[in-house]
Amino acid sequence: NQITVLKSLYGETFTPEDPKLLQIDQISEVSGLNDEREVQRYLYILEGQKLVTPYPEGDFTSKTWHITKIGAKLVRTIAKSALN
Repeated sequence: NQITVLKSLYGETFTPEDPKLLQIDQISEVSGLNDEREVQRYLYILEGQKLVTPYPEGDFTSKTWHITKIGAKLVRTIAKSALN
């Protein structure tokens, strides 16, 4: 489920210069996980791995999150390995 959350933040329009900002309720909807608390727990785990960050950065009470460059690279790597 962590990968599902990560992929939902990556989306189809990720650019490092303009990362997609999503609210926790949007992440919950896009990922198909209908429990916002569960999504928030996954976000905290992913943040500890430097794959996502809240917006503004460091505000862990924020409902807005985005993927980091490291997280985006991981999503691309997973996608490439799935094709092989």
